[in-house]
Amino acid sequence: MRILVAWDGSDGAQAALRQAQVLAGAGGQVDLVQVLNPLIDAADIQAPSTREAMAILTERSHAAMAQAATAGMGQAVVVLDRGEDVPNRLLKEAQQRQADLVIIASKRAGGWRGVLGSVTQQVLQDATLPVLVVRA
Repeated sequence: MRILVAWDGSDGAQAALRQAQVLAGAGGQVDLVQVLNPLIDAADIQAPSTREAMAILTERSHAAMAQAATAGMGQAVVVLDRGEDVPNRLLKEAQQRQADLVIIASKRAGGWRGVLGSVTQQVLQDATLPVLVVRA
């Protein structure tokens, strides 16, 4: 079984990773994938250009993933191109990696019970493969 975990380093993403490791077992493959949006994620980084800010952010993301990952676990940081969005890119990565399952954390908007984050909601709506939502 190959599992794609939507990664952002949060407690919810770490819970999703733990669940993926249990489900994948010894013979499975787990891929951590973080999708970065230059317009949002690079806003707080001081750099001469957006490209350089994204390089810094990508390096940080790779380092954080490396700490969470175990041997043999796939890791990818994807920077969105103009016009792409996070949910669609996550699903595209799942398709390219031939994932059998996507695991993503719930992110309740404003702490409202029963409300999923917008990325999680869109992944659930658009997915053509199974999606497991792990409570954040």
